Amino acid sequence: MRELSVMEVEAVSGAGFFSALTSAILGAAGAGSAGAIIGGMHGGDGGGVLGVGTIGQGVGMIVGGLFGIAFGAVAGAIVGWNDPDAVTSLVTQWVSNVSSGLFTQTA
Repeated sequence: MRELSVMEVEAVSGAGFFSALTSAILGAAGAGSAGAIIGGMHGGDGGGVLGVGTIGQGVGMIVGGLFGIAFGAVAGAIVGWNDPDAVTSLVTQWVSNVSSGLFTQTA
């Protein structure tokens, strides 16, 4: 029996599972907030009932947030299985852009 390398031990033991799980949670949080922000900004673009788009914006925030959570969880799990640092850096970049006011979304 030969000695396994570190990569072989991780592949055999399923060590990437916890990296994928934590990356899925982090990705869901980041993409959920992105979806809610974008849905809130553009949810009422059609005018809505009597020209008031507040209902559309509210629905856009909820639906955009839910889709963002689902997408972020799946993408975070897939990318985070091998490279959890990439998910962390993407979410950190998103948070820093939003908090510093550099995030702009155009139609």
